Amino acid sequence: MSKRKTIRQFKKEEKKNNPEPLKILLCVFPFFMGMYYEWSSAVACISILGYLGYCFRNTGRILIFRSTVLLAAVVMTIAYGLSAFWAVDAGMALFGMLKYLPLPLLVLAIEQLDTHQKHDLMAYIPASGAIMTVASGVLGRIPVFEEYFTVNNRLAGFFQYPNTFALYLLTGIIIVLFRIKWKKEKKEVLDFLILIILLTGIIITGSRTGFVLLLLAVAGFTFLSKKRKICLALFGLLLTVVAVVGIYVLITGDTASVGRIFTISFSSSTFLGRLLYFKDAIPVILKHPLGLGYMGYYFIQGSFQTGVYSVVNVHNELLQLLLDVGWIPTGIFLWAVVLGIRKGNMQSKMIIIVIMLHSMMDFNLQFISIVFLLFTAMDADGSDNKVIKEFTKKSVLVSGTVVILCFSMWLSTASALYYLKMYRESVLVYPGYTNAWMQLLKEAENAEKMDELAEHILEINPDNPLANNAKARAAYSRGDFGNMITYKEKALEYYRYSLDEYLDYFNMLYVGYQLYLENGDSTSAEVCAENIKEIPGMLEEVLEKTDPLAYQINDKPELKLPTEYEEILSVIE
Repeated sequence: MSKRKTIRQFKKEEKKNNPEPLKILLCVFPFFMGMYYEWSSAVACISILGYLGYCFRNTGRILIFRSTVLLAAVVMTIAYGLSAFWAVDAGMALFGMLKYLPLPLLVLAIEQLDTHQKHDLMAYIPASGAIMTVASGVLGRIPVFEEYFTVNNRLAGFFQYPNTFALYLLTGIIIVLFRIKWKKEKKEVLDFLILIILLTGIIITGSRTGFVLLLLAVAGFTFLSKKRKICLALFGLLLTVVAVVGIYVLITGDTASVGRIFTISFSSSTFLGRLLYFKDAIPVILKHPLGLGYMGYYFIQGSFQTGVYSVVNVHNELLQLLLDVGWIPTGIFLWAVVLGIRKGNMQSKMIIIVIMLHSMMDFNLQFISIVFLLFTAMDADGSDNKVIKEFTKKSVLVSGTVVILCFSMWLSTASALYYLKMYRESVLVYPGYTNAWMQLLKEAENAEKMDELAEHILEINPDNPLANNAKARAAYSRGDFGNMITYKEKALEYYRYSLDEYLDYFNMLYVGYQLYLENGDSTSAEVCAENIKEIPGMLEEVLEKTDPLAYQINDKPELKLPTEYEEILSVIE
């Protein structure tokens, strides 16, 4: 007989863990800016480890089951850490590990519960979304808070990003739809009120993808219910929401956000821009099966982009995961998603599908609170009911907890200092924090300091365009035109669509050309002249490689030299 025990056997032997603290955490985490920023991972780690400590105290053990969801969470987290060995930026790579570190802890916490408790873990999400909608709607009307809760007059919630906020509200709507019995009972009045608030919130976010998925989710739920009265009830609710939104528009005069959802088009700049990101990213993914590391895509996108844009994320989480950690972790993640859809109940299936579909056009999984919801839904029906490890030694668990807390607190402190604009203190805590070094470089007071900071950044990230640009500027200030050319051309590989950078290069070369002529150094003057003459060809080469989509979005390539520069060229020639 196998020594492994099933969940049912353990149920007979041990107390049940209380899921309430975990349920509360899931609906509180989104109020920490959706847990987008790296420092918030320490908050999650401390909270979830505290819950695991409660589970251990309650049952005397922590169980690990055979679980594809847990495997995916662990592999993703470790892959971000290992990517530091080959990442574009070794210093920033560890922040990817920090960001996703709470994920395996959450899955481990979920697996200490039985199936019924797992199904109910997201019960408070609708109320959380409704509270966030009302609170951010009110705070967004106060000038001092407006920039935190609205983006271009669109309601952004505590996520500070309307599209992901809309997805969070949509998740709440799905949960309410499956919870309501549609029997006009008094106890369901609150759920109907929450549903109306959530529906209103989605429309005010102006999220077109969110609105389309809302319609699909409602249609899917109606099809599954096969009850005419439910169809009529949903139709009535939608009419109510339209009326509420109409009142909102009359009171506030805000038509931009609400009207935005009715401008859905496959020819819109936003949609075509995303297609351009995707097209540019795919060849990079094929060339880098191990990924570029955390933030790697952001740092090198200038070297392969075929249009005018600058984004931190590729706006497609499948592609983003491939870009960050490569094929193997992404494959395991997708397999866990497929199993979650196949094994889950209808509510879990719909939540997984909606989150994944929305994340094909946005960067929702950069918000760890959304990843928590996805993995909670994926693990709602548990593992394969086989216990593969049972931890009963307190010393082992305490050691693991200390290691995790030390790592998360170390990098989270550096992250928090960075977002507080305490850049010097941030790099003292973690010397590999490239973003903080870049901010210090921008604040450098003289060429010598700029050169020193740029050199430090290039040791971490040799291709960093800002640092290469700074090295070029420092060399120029010393009259070292040879190094200026070397570093500037390296920077231009990543600033290919910035006409200002080409003009800056042109101006420095022309100054060198004039100085060398004045000093009688015709050979050096000729070197500067030849490099000036190459600039039009550099611009033409970029335009030849530009994707046709680049001319269909708002920011179009503008790489024509101004007339005065053309005149200088004609004189040199």
